[in-house]
Order: sequence, then C-alpha cells, then structure tokens
Amino acid sequence: MKAFLKMVAANLTALSIALGVCIMGGFFLMILFALVSANQPKPTVKDEAVLVVDLWMNISDAPPEASLGAAVNQVIYGPEVPRLSVLEVVDGIERAAQDDRIEALFLYGSLIPDNYGSGLAALREVREAIEHFKATGKPVYAYAIDPTMRDYYLMASADEVVLNPFGLLSINGLASEMMYFGQAFEKYGIGVQTTRVGKYKSAVEMFTGSQMSEPDKLQVTELLNDIWGQILADVASGRELDVQQLRALSNEQGFFTGQMALEAGLVDRVAYLDEVIDTLVDEVGYDEQAESFRQVALADYVKLAGFGPEHRYGGNQIAVVYAEGDIVDGEGFKNQVGGDRLARDLRNLCDDPDVAAIVLRVNSPGGSALASEVIQREMREARDKKPVIVSMGSLAASGGYWISAYSDRIFAEPTTITGSIGVFGLFFNVEDIAAEHGITFDGVKTSTYADLFTISRPKSEEEMALVQQYTDFLYDAFINKVAEGRDLSPEQVQRIAQGRVWSGEDALEIGLVDEIGGLGDAIRYAADEAGVADYYTVTQIPERMNFPQALERAMQGGGQQPPVAKTSADLLSQLEARLKAELGMVRSFNDPKGIYARLPFSLEIR
Repeated sequence: MKAFLKMVAANLTALSIALGVCIMGGFFLMILFALVSANQPKPTVKDEAVLVVDLWMNISDAPPEASLGAAVNQVIYGPEVPRLSVLEVVDGIERAAQDDRIEALFLYGSLIPDNYGSGLAALREVREAIEHFKATGKPVYAYAIDPTMRDYYLMASADEVVLNPFGLLSINGLASEMMYFGQAFEKYGIGVQTTRVGKYKSAVEMFTGSQMSEPDKLQVTELLNDIWGQILADVASGRELDVQQLRALSNEQGFFTGQMALEAGLVDRVAYLDEVIDTLVDEVGYDEQAESFRQVALADYVKLAGFGPEHRYGGNQIAVVYAEGDIVDGEGFKNQVGGDRLARDLRNLCDDPDVAAIVLRVNSPGGSALASEVIQREMREARDKKPVIVSMGSLAASGGYWISAYSDRIFAEPTTITGSIGVFGLFFNVEDIAAEHGITFDGVKTSTYADLFTISRPKSEEEMALVQQYTDFLYDAFINKVAEGRDLSPEQVQRIAQGRVWSGEDALEIGLVDEIGGLGDAIRYAADEAGVADYYTVTQIPERMNFPQALERAMQGGGQQPPVAKTSADLLSQLEARLKAELGMVRSFNDPKGIYARLPFSLEIR
C-alpha cells in the first residue's frame, strides 16, 4: 500500500512539474511574442507611393483590443482575421488624400465579415472616404477576383475596376433568412412560453414557429427594398449607370464572369493581377524592397497617421464610445455590450473635465431591456453636462434605439437598420425532456410566485399574465421615453412602433433620427456643439490595445478573453457556425426578468 501511495505521489509530482513547464513555456512564448512585436521595424511612406487597401479584413465599429488569448491563438493557429475600425479606415484614407507622398489608392481582396463588422452602414462610410480621395484628383484602382456584393459596393467608385478573367462578380441582391427552432424544441421536449407587445415584434417566432409570419415578411421585405435601392443608387453613381439598368442586371443575371461584366459596364478591364501591378509600376515606379510598385498598406499607414497615443490624450476630447453587439445585463463578454460596463464608461466620461463631448456609436440589435435602461440613464445624466451625440452603425434597433433616444442628435446612414420599438418575454422549460430521461423536480416555497423563473416546469396562466403585465409596462415606458427624447407625442410613436424596423432613410422621415451621416459627421457636430471645433482630439472607448499593453493589464489582474480557433469553410463548418450564431443569441438572453428589446432577425448579403 505504501509503495502504491508513493507511486501516486511521484506521478502527481511529475504531472505538476509538466504542467508548470507548459504554463511557464507558454508564458515565455507570450513574452517573446510581445518583445518581437514591440521591436518590429516601423513602416515608412515613400514618395509617390500607392495606399493599398487590402480588403482581406473585418471592418468593425469598435477598435480591436489585443488579448493574451488572441496572442496564444495566433502562435498556435496562425494569424487571426485582420481587423481595423471604421474610424481608422476612413481617417486613413482621408489623410492619404491630403498626403503629398500618396499618389493613388489601390483596392483589392475580399472582406471577411465577422459578428457585427463590415456592415452596410460602415461600408458606406468607407465608400464616402474613397469618393473623397477620388475628388482630390488622385486615381483609385480596384482589382477583384471573386467579389461579393459588399466588395463591389466599395470598388464600384474606383476610376478603374479590373476583374480577373475567371472571376465572378456578384450583384445578386439582399436576403434575410431566419432559422426556426419551434418544431425541434417541441420534438425534444423543450417548452417555450412568450409574451410580446407589437405585431411586428417577431423575435420570439424563431423559438416557437417554423416560418415567417405575414407581418414579419411585410416589414423585412420593405426594409430590404429600401436598403437595396440605396446600394443600387450608390453603385450606379460610381459606375455612371442607370439605376433601373443595374436593377435589371441584378434580376436577370446576378452573377457576371469577366467578359460579361465588361460588356455590362460593371468593370473597365479584364486582366490578371500581374498586369495590374505592371500598370501601377508604370504609374509610380518600382520598389526593389517590395519587389513591386511603391506602396504602403493601409494598416501600416494607420499606425503612422491614425489614432495613436498622440491623438488620444489632452484637453478638448471628443470621446467616441462603442456599443457593439448584444446588450446584456452586467459586464458582458467579447462582442457584447455589458450594461454595467458601458454605463460606467459613460459616467466616467461625463465627470472627466478633459472630455468636451461624447459620441455614442451604436451597432447593436438590442437585448436586455433592463441593461438598456441602465445605459440610457447615464446618457440622460451625461446630456445635462455636455453634448451627447449618437452615431448609428449598421444596426441600432430595439434596445439599440432605447439607449439612443435621449441624445442631443442622432446620425444614421440610409442603410442603417433601426426602430423595432417593442418588447418581448421569452421563457424556456425542460419539464418534458427531463421526464423522458427520468429526471423530476420537487421543492417547497414560501410564496405563490417564489419559483416564477424556474425552468423545471411551464408557467401557469396566472404567472404568464403577471409577466405580460411587466412586458406591457416596459413597452409603455419605451414609447414614453422615445416620445420625450425625440420630442414626439406618444400617439406619434405608437404609430411607428409596434416592433417595426425601419431603414435610416425612413427613420429620418418619421422623426427617429435627425440627420443622414456617418461617424465622422457625428464627431464634427459634437465638436461644434462643444465649442471646440477649431481644436480637439479623439479618444475611443474601448481604445485599441497592443499585445504588450494587454500583457501589462493581465499582470495587473485584468481579465482576458479565451482564444478563438479558426474554422474551415467546408459545408459542415458553415452549418456549425450558423447554428452557433443563431443559438448564441440565447446566451445573450440574461435579463433577470426575461424581458428583452431586441431586433427580430439577422440580415445577410449573399
């Protein structure tokens, strides 16, 4: 027996040593990674250079934050999807337009949308920056191999659009598709009970039904037509085509090979990449170090001229605060808007004497009604002390609109999805599926409603009536808050509410937003309202962190996000990713009372 215990102790000791070595080795790798990153040579901009916008990235609203988990993931799995914020991309292109060293702009590659990034509103801001660059007289070139509608939307404004001879250009339109779990939940014994206010508030239907309701079909169809019309108008303007002609090409063909695209006027030339490179070499000269034309990548140019530390600190700050992702109760995780965390950021900025104005950038479908109210309270408090402006991204609906309503001014893009003023309750129970596996529940309670929020059984009619009462209360509060914040009557808001979604263009007409414009427009308006238009700096919350900064924060006790592994693009992985995305919505349903103000669907571009 003693020999056995000694053997176990020895094995445990060996295992502890091995784990310690692994942990220390991993920590050493992270330190080494940080040192190597810190000592990378700084990029330079040569005279007569081309600014290269590599679209193989995700354009998010908020700046990316480095983390220890992401660094480890890069060491093990290779680099993650490159990511720049819309403010960095737009500012970089606009600075290059005025930079005498930059001779031209070159777009190539294909966007990699992730979570709420690379949305239509963000892309419209980037497109306007490209138009600004072009207006200076500097040429813009674009090369596409297999462009999606998003890619072509950006490239269509170029002076010369070149398509690979074997490429396929897509102008096939927009589609919104929901996944419905009603029959699956019924089959496997998962009970679902709901409350809602607003005939268009269809978010609960994905958990209870098997197809779109007629009101949902109506609102989504009208929304897509509005957004698609704006996209066609922008593309037609860039290509000097008639909108109806472009619409006919989309309906009759949708996808175009190189020669077909050339004949239709969608591109200017059909060529291979090396031929385009030769053209750019003739334009700006050959760089022996790059073994190509003289160039600087947008990501490198942003590091030199973008939002570095020298642009963030000092007086007269316009603080850009990001609300990107589902609104959840508490602090929230990656790609979520934690109600407590955002409220704290707003409170700190409100009390900061260096901050002259606040711009809240909203790119959110909403979420917890309680968390939305926590955030809105701080927005109201901040507005009493300094200008508070809202810039809506691709999504600012339901809870996303709730947190926006009390701002001094709301900016939106024509393609922004907003509105969805409505509330719903969602409650699951596992009574049937548990019983099928021999699991039962029993207990005692002191009061009638003590176990109201249990998942062990369905709620009674009396309990659901109580929940509906609270749902109605929140809806009425939502209506009144929008009426007060937007200076409308409750009756006016009732007519445009009912959970219905609106495009930014329509939202302007019905009084839900004040002006069509992007984040830059909102920042300039905020500076003017604060009386600092002649000189101000821009700070972003959360701000971009490099790896050494993330390491320092972790050493000081800060948290970190778990590493996210890359997945391949095979059909099974695509289905898995879709299921995770749809069911991942359930993870954000953490309102303590189960009541939500959230957008009812996701919008996809195919």
